Amino acid sequence: MLIFVAIRYFSLAKYFLKSEFSMFEPIIDFWKKLPESTQYILIIVGVIIVLFFVYRCLKIFGLFFGAIFRGKITRIYKVVDGDTIHVGTKKNKKTVRLIGVDTPESLRSMYMNVQPFGKEASDYAKKRLKKGQRVVLRYDKEKEDKFGRLLAYVYLGNGELFNASLVKHGYAFAKRYKPNVKKAPYFEKLEAKAKSRKKGLWKIYKNPKELRAQYKKSAAYRKFKMKH
Repeated sequence: MLIFVAIRYFSLAKYFLKSEFSMFEPIIDFWKKLPESTQYILIIVGVIIVLFFVYRCLKIFGLFFGAIFRGKITRIYKVVDGDTIHVGTKKNKKTVRLIGVDTPESLRSMYMNVQPFGKEASDYAKKRLKKGQRVVLRYDKEKEDKFGRLLAYVYLGNGELFNASLVKHGYAFAKRYKPNVKKAPYFEKLEAKAKSRKKGLWKIYKNPKELRAQYKKSAAYRKFKMKH
């Protein structure tokens, strides 16, 4: 298909530039003054640009619609946290935990304090995931956890995997939740790049263990342990 587009573009370019249409006369005059070698170079550059945009469109189309055929189409209802969202409607909503990633907590609960960079991660998710926005959910080995939350990879309309974007831009750690580890190697590569560039939470944390250590030292955790 790409070859067909290139040939078609090349043919149309030659046709219009050699035609006598009055609207093209200034361009034709300029074109005729150029050396033949320059003409061919410009046509080739034009073909490359067209092919690039065609490739990008096909890639986005393929990623999103490929995800549709293999996943579940739904709409964002609410962003709860950096790695947790609600999908569906007010009367029929489901909680989705984004698998393969872990963001610092942005909400205080009975057993967890708000953590550094939690608000930034949550704000990023709210900026990218708007209420009513259509997304595609794809699952790994398990569809739900013991709390009834859906465990999913969330794809946006342009084919972007949002879980990966959280890690790539330093809003989340890559984390293995066995047996749902299909994309773990990919997320870990993104994490290594984000860490080396000190993106986002990597300006604060050295490794994910700091989150757990901080959590276990918190008053909220001690209170939770006393009740359980």
